[in-house]
Amino acid sequence: MSECSNSSSLEILRGIVENYGVPHKHLVQLIIKHGILQAHYFCMKFVQYVQVYDSQGNTVTQPDEEQEKALLEKLIVVINNALNLLNLRLIQADDEYDDQNSYIVLLSDQRPSDFIRDACGLTQTEITLFHLWINAICNSENGEISKHEALSMASDLLVKGKKVDEEYLLQHYVSNKWLVMDTEAATIRLGARAIAELQNYFSSYADELGLEKCVVCGKFIVTKNRAIFCEICKTFSHRQCGLKIIKSVRTGKVFCPGKLESGQSCTARLRLPVEMQSVNQNQKGNRKRRIVTNFDEEDECDTAFCSAERLYDAEMQS
Repeated sequence: MSECSNSSSLEILRGIVENYGVPHKHLVQLIIKHGILQAHYFCMKFVQYVQVYDSQGNTVTQPDEEQEKALLEKLIVVINNALNLLNLRLIQADDEYDDQNSYIVLLSDQRPSDFIRDACGLTQTEITLFHLWINAICNSENGEISKHEALSMASDLLVKGKKVDEEYLLQHYVSNKWLVMDTEAATIRLGARAIAELQNYFSSYADELGLEKCVVCGKFIVTKNRAIFCEICKTFSHRQCGLKIIKSVRTGKVFCPGKLESGQSCTARLRLPVEMQSVNQNQKGNRKRRIVTNFDEEDECDTAFCSAERLYDAEMQS
């Protein structure tokens, strides 16, 4: 097996990624099995499959960050062309709780039906309960509810004479990565897979769910206390979208991507919210997240940040 430079390795990958082949098929099998994968892992597995099945004796190396980004974009396009007949597609998405990683999510464009519901092994009552969980999670400030609250909703359905195994259903959605459970805090939230899959649902019930769209990516924001709100143009942005903007602008100040009512660009300075966690000693296990500094005029923002820091210090000392 011959060694090749990083540039020639990249050329091999670029040539292979263009044409749907055995490495792509193995990657599709992997994403169908899991539903969601970290983007870096997704790309790494593709390189491994190329090495095993299509390298023609050359050693293929992992691309760097910028090369990986371009490779992923092309890989998603090629795979989506193949998945189109199955009404499936891949998208790249962020987890609102994860500032470090992006994810590849497999979505279905198949319209819901009783047949699909039955094939998934879920009853109408179980689907109703899941919708209740979605509603409660979206209407909470921190995008999560307690496990006790979730199970209480199931009890309410039982009172109405509808049978449901709430523990099984909860574990079902956790194992499928639609829900994420924090076992220590006993809370549940929507996973990145669910948020990506539910965008059309969110669009239909945005007012009822109390959701706002991100001015950058156009997707709905579920975890409100991690979002960025601009006091000047009254727009919301995902924290992750703000991070990407800051990373892309290498010189000068970074401004809010929103628009004023006049249609002009917003003049507020882009500052990420500072997430602080404290524990109320009178409510053991109850986490309170405090968000300070959003989009704001620079001087006002600095003042607010300093005031919030003092408030936070006072809380911790009390």
